[in-house]
Amino acid sequence: MATKKDLVEAYAFSRRRLVTAFVSGAPGGREVEPTRPGRTIVGGLALAVLLVAGAAIAGIFAPRDPDDWNKPGLIVSKETGANYVILTESEHPVLRPVLNTTSARLMLDSYSAPKVVSQDTIDQQKIGGDLGILGAPNTLPTPSLLIDSGWTACIDDRTGIRVDVTQDDVVRPLTGSGFVVQSKGTYYVIAVGTADVGQTASAYRYELPQEPKNAQQSDQDNLLAELGLPPRASAAHVSDDWLALFPAGGDLDFTSFELTGFGDPVSYGNSGNVPPGARIGDLVTYPLPDGTTQSLLLTDSGPSVIAPFPLGVYRHTRTPDGFVTASSDGSRSGPGPVEFAQDAPPTVTREEPQYAAARWPAGTLEPVNGQECAVLTAESGSAPTVQLATDPTEEASAADLPPGPNPPRVDPGRGAYVLSGDWDSADEGSPFVIDAKGTSYQLVGADAASRLGYGSYPVAVVPDSWVELFVPGVNLSIDDALCPPAATKDQPCS
Repeated sequence: MATKKDLVEAYAFSRRRLVTAFVSGAPGGREVEPTRPGRTIVGGLALAVLLVAGAAIAGIFAPRDPDDWNKPGLIVSKETGANYVILTESEHPVLRPVLNTTSARLMLDSYSAPKVVSQDTIDQQKIGGDLGILGAPNTLPTPSLLIDSGWTACIDDRTGIRVDVTQDDVVRPLTGSGFVVQSKGTYYVIAVGTADVGQTASAYRYELPQEPKNAQQSDQDNLLAELGLPPRASAAHVSDDWLALFPAGGDLDFTSFELTGFGDPVSYGNSGNVPPGARIGDLVTYPLPDGTTQSLLLTDSGPSVIAPFPLGVYRHTRTPDGFVTASSDGSRSGPGPVEFAQDAPPTVTREEPQYAAARWPAGTLEPVNGQECAVLTAESGSAPTVQLATDPTEEASAADLPPGPNPPRVDPGRGAYVLSGDWDSADEGSPFVIDAKGTSYQLVGADAASRLGYGSYPVAVVPDSWVELFVPGVNLSIDDALCPPAATKDQPCS
């Protein structure tokens, strides 16, 4: 039986073994060193820094209202897209709902980019009554997208006019050609006439006067033939609106020659090579070295060269004393003017033609077998002109227009800003802006154009008759923009 001493020694041995096991580690292996607490602390601190930085960055990029949103300008709700305008700066401004961006731009003296504000912020402000112009476009073309020249207007006697505002080449230009058209029983020749020195030639409409009801003969088809054009039976039927796209030239009749003292003996009758008994209104024709002929019209101040086109008109027009008759022997067979044929011209000093104001072409014309088109040319600082064209593309053609009104076609996103004025004006007219829907809006007031972004634009004059082809829209003015939509001319807003 173990004694008390044995038990004490056994307990001491067991304790030494336990201590040795904890201190010595695993037998034959390497004891794992205890983890240092500093690493855990450093990792925790780094994670905390990252969390704080992430929260700061998230705060920076989180959507919030601009600091200066309450200054005068256009406000757009982030959630609904509704437009509001602030007219007076305040810590808590009044927000006025506005019908469209165009009205907002007219209201604001200095327009800047719209500010996007949360609807919660908007709801915390005082909301005023609606403002703006009913019917005004929400957007207008910017100056870089304007097309002020090159508009085309083609006519079809079955459908009407197709107006096309584009930068593309949609018609074939014509030179030296002419149209014969009729409107309400009156016939016209349309051709490019003569221009003053330094000016661009324009096409004109020249009326072919009606023959008197008691006239025994008509020479109008012979007149057209001498001008190089087809007879009246082939004339295209056009509207008055299309005719107005050309300025009026002199009528193709006797009055356009402006012969003072017609039928009186010429004061220079005794001068060299003037036919004996010559009268004001007579013609003298003589050969040129190249085999052609030249004609002179005898006026009260002297003979003047008469070009082929006006010569054809004069030969076939009815004068107060009848038609012109030819004379090869210097004799006069009747009371009317005579065309004398001579081998040499008169040596009298020549005068400028008195029919220059008629703006007739100089030479004869070529007929056109195709759709009749007008092309507008408008440049800042110059009077507008119009040219002839044919063979339009499908988009510009009037051949297949649907029945009913057909608004002008404008390239998407494009438009025009022009002065609607007279044919002879280079810088005066009423300002109009045309949008991509083919609607024209008159700008009323001195500052309207600048507030809409057109203040420094080199505006060109376009004839009234061209602007009237577009669908008329509402007037755009600062006063109207600042009114409630229900305000009328009879009940203006305060």
